[in-house]
Amino acid sequence: MPRCAMAIRVRKNRKNPYQVYWRNPTTHKLESKSVATRAEAEKLNALILYQLQFEPEKVQKPESTQAEDVPLTIERLLYLYLQDRNFTEANLSRTLACVKDLLERYGQMSVDRVDKLLLIEMQRRCLATGNKGATVRRKMAVIKAMFNWAYRNGVIESLPLFPVAPTSVAARYMPPTPQEVSALYEVAPEHLKRVIILGFMFGMRVGPCEMLSLRWEHVDIRQGVIRVPNAKKGNTDAWREVPIRASLLPLVREWQEKDGAAGIAYVVSYKGEPVTHIRHAWQCALKRAGITRHIRPYDLRHGFATEAIAAGADYGTVAALMGHKSPMMVLKHYQHVKNAQKVTVMEKMPPIVFRGSPYDQKADSV
Repeated sequence: MPRCAMAIRVRKNRKNPYQVYWRNPTTHKLESKSVATRAEAEKLNALILYQLQFEPEKVQKPESTQAEDVPLTIERLLYLYLQDRNFTEANLSRTLACVKDLLERYGQMSVDRVDKLLLIEMQRRCLATGNKGATVRRKMAVIKAMFNWAYRNGVIESLPLFPVAPTSVAARYMPPTPQEVSALYEVAPEHLKRVIILGFMFGMRVGPCEMLSLRWEHVDIRQGVIRVPNAKKGNTDAWREVPIRASLLPLVREWQEKDGAAGIAYVVSYKGEPVTHIRHAWQCALKRAGITRHIRPYDLRHGFATEAIAAGADYGTVAALMGHKSPMMVLKHYQHVKNAQKVTVMEKMPPIVFRGSPYDQKADSV
């Protein structure tokens, strides 16, 4: 991105030591703003980078010369909301990208003009441009969260009435079978082997919110538990305890000793560095294992729920192990009942006499 370079630098012994600086796309002069913490600097850095890429007119003038009595627009309200929420840089970038098209069309509109009719128009516009129902729901969820935040914090006096979100049919994926998991494990590189074990045998979320942020300080071999940091998905507990299966203790201990000798802090690492994504390694493993059907890394977690329920575990325990606040999440999203279980249920149905039907003969013979 020419002439728009930006970065963060630290100036010691200052009240606001973290300085974000960038080159104005119009004047080509360096501009900067100082904040107190690294987190604030990274957040500001992400916001300005987004503006430099997609809305250069927003950073044409230094902030100090901009009017303070500017109207409260949808875009301005969104930035205030994101700044207060203190998202990570990655989440901030994803959120801005999610509503980019809405900001382009409605960003400069005054918040006072937002009503149910305008929100319906937003939804219809998203659908007309090819977004599926689930995508539109995510976009509108950001807008709704922004207005709820503004109302709670006194930024606006009343909430607009949001329309019913468009329906979305979630795709259903059959989780990998134990045989498929074994085949993947045999051909997987070391870091992916750990992903497979932690996902299929411990039910962890495969991603930076849980598994890829797991550190060895979270693993207690003596107590035989892993204290998994909970993803921020409704569960208010900071972490959950997942027991380590006795047969897996030697393997986990071997991992820990190997990484401890090398000074590696993260349970899943590649060449000593934390892993941020596994898409390429996963696809290569599927190919080497001869698996042609679509299986996602996240389906390892689905497989954990399936096998646990098939083994007779109750939904509450499965939900607790997976970090769900309610067992209903397991019932709704994760139970893929095996055909063998269905056959067992059908065969255990009591015989009933239906006079004159073929079933009556079978019932009498039982």
